[in-house]
Amino acid sequence: MTLVSMAALTIAVLWRLSSDYRMLVGVVVSLGAIVLAARCFSAGKIAWGLLFLATLGAFTPFHSNQFSHVLVAALDMTTLALFAVSPIAFRKSPST
Repeated sequence: MTLVSMAALTIAVLWRLSSDYRMLVGVVVSLGAIVLAARCFSAGKIAWGLLFLATLGAFTPFHSNQFSHVLVAALDMTTLALFAVSPIAFRKSPST
């Protein structure tokens, strides 16, 4: 799901999408954020889980037309970066 979300965000960053496709991107990213948040919370990574819940709040498809194009592009790039570094959240902590 993470890879599908990243692919959708990459397409959204590279091309300006119509509102129908923008809604689809919002749904896909929201599902990816839910999956990653659940994985983080089950692994005890509360801060990472909260980051993904914030992503869910930003990409909820019901308010996708409220943001300017510049803010949407910035959110897309930031979220793409967050999803790209998400494997760090599941890395085992070094035991001392």
